[in-house]
Amino acid sequence: MNHDEGRPLKISDLERITGIGRSTIHYYLREGLLSPPIRTGQTMAYYNASHVEELRRIREMQEEGYPLALIREMKQGTLDKAQAGEAGVATDRKKEIMAKAVEVFARKGYHQARISDITREVGLGHSTFYLYFPSKEALFIECVDQVFETMFSGVWDEIKHEENPLKRLRMRGEVVLKYHPEFLDILHVLQGTLEDDPRLETKRREIYASIAKTVERDIEKAIRNGLIPKINAEIASYMLVGWMETAPLLLSEGKGYNVDDLLNTLDDIFSATRASRKR
Repeated sequence: MNHDEGRPLKISDLERITGIGRSTIHYYLREGLLSPPIRTGQTMAYYNASHVEELRRIREMQEEGYPLALIREMKQGTLDKAQAGEAGVATDRKKEIMAKAVEVFARKGYHQARISDITREVGLGHSTFYLYFPSKEALFIECVDQVFETMFSGVWDEIKHEENPLKRLRMRGEVVLKYHPEFLDILHVLQGTLEDDPRLETKRREIYASIAKTVERDIEKAIRNGLIPKINAEIASYMLVGWMETAPLLLSEGKGYNVDDLLNTLDDIFSATRASRKR
């Protein structure tokens, strides 16, 4: 996205330009991965084009498989990229750690999961873990981001050619419930961290808002097209996100329901809404 390189940027501008969430930007600042902003007051801070480039570079290096601990060392000038490669940083290894971590977090919850549980699952030395992630919290936040991005990409691949907004809503639920159960697992883990860690609560709110906004757009389009009566699209979007999150509980109770039963009932609700509007 084009932007005026000389113009001071607020953190909302950084989010829009880079696609990186506010809580992640704050995390990079705390960890010394991103240069501090220019502060003009106690609560006012400004960024510039160099911060945009730093954030893009961090994301590029993460995609190449470099753990944040080594990215920070490289930023501080204590390690170059060749040395990092020689240190055995491998994309596949990092992905393996994150995949096992998602399983451990889902099984034990954030607070009960220990780094040793994860390293044991992967067959990794405890000290070697810190070459990839500086802390359990950093690992968890990266897991949340990775699972969300994978889910979001999977949903978009399925719905991008569908014009009917109600069919798009059904397809969103189908993709998540059938093919991305790990996303719902990670949401439940986030739910269990609310009281103890405001940074993880911020991440949870960021994820929910991102999902709800895409659902809200489909609901608004359905209203414009006369497919459903006028309702508060924002409230309805959060209700549907809550339905998606809790639906697997019904599937696990042994009552014989499957994902199609849940989605068909959702269709029935929309059909009943349309019918009541015509009467």
